[in-house]
Amino acid sequence: MAEVFLAEAVDSAGEQVNVALKLMKQGVSDEAFADEADLMDLLHHPNLVRKLESGEAFGRPFIAMEFFLGGDLAAVMRAHRDEMKDFPAPMGIHIVLEVLKGLAYFHQAKTRTGTPLGLVHGDVNPSNIFFSGKGEVKLGDYGVAKSRRLGIGPGEGVTAGKLHYLSPEQTRGEPLTPASDLFSVAVVLYELVVGYHPFLTKDPSPEAVMAAIRAGKLEFPEYVDKRMVQILRRGLQTDVSSRYRTAGEFAGALVHYALDENLATTHGDVADWLAGILGIVV
Repeated sequence: MAEVFLAEAVDSAGEQVNVALKLMKQGVSDEAFADEADLMDLLHHPNLVRKLESGEAFGRPFIAMEFFLGGDLAAVMRAHRDEMKDFPAPMGIHIVLEVLKGLAYFHQAKTRTGTPLGLVHGDVNPSNIFFSGKGEVKLGDYGVAKSRRLGIGPGEGVTAGKLHYLSPEQTRGEPLTPASDLFSVAVVLYELVVGYHPFLTKDPSPEAVMAAIRAGKLEFPEYVDKRMVQILRRGLQTDVSSRYRTAGEFAGALVHYALDENLATTHGDVADWLAGILGIVV
């Protein structure tokens, strides 16, 4: 849908700052891109990517967003795999908790007149989870977000989102709910805690992957704590009604677990960890 570039802009204080410039690709619907820009105007939360400006450049619509020195979660996961290191459990749980905070707001967001938007993100995956240099965690990319109230997002029966993070109902082209996003979050949590994807298949074809997601067969190594297994099992239920009802409920289960296991993590801890794994200097 778009290409993202590093660019420079001048802030309100007259200082030059780095921004992420999202340029619409040729052939993409102007309306879909405008929908994303308009949606970002309504969303203001510390765990959601912030829009700075939108307009047209080089004959193409653009959205200027805050730039993230820490990159995205997908890159951090690759860095750990390349160094053959396990992803630290406290960091994984903290990251998912921050994403859930953003989703709780996202799912309950309203218009300026107070009408619920009924939003579903539809594409929660490691490539859309970003880190600031200060260790903040933010969910971004609302290109396939669905809102019946605003009439935006993919049409009914259209499967959109990153293949390995689709919910079972997404693979069937069924209407999405906030629980669809929570399933995707649980897939990310499983990867971070267990160390691999919950629905691995010998056949990498989209059909095989989607069939595995719909089957919902889960296995847990012995090293995964039993309480964490319970949290993951509920998050990854194929039956929508059996999952966590809200992002807040999912977050509550993780908070209790983190406190009991003494896994509390701060933004400063995340910043130091990112500096170590990625070699960035804040």
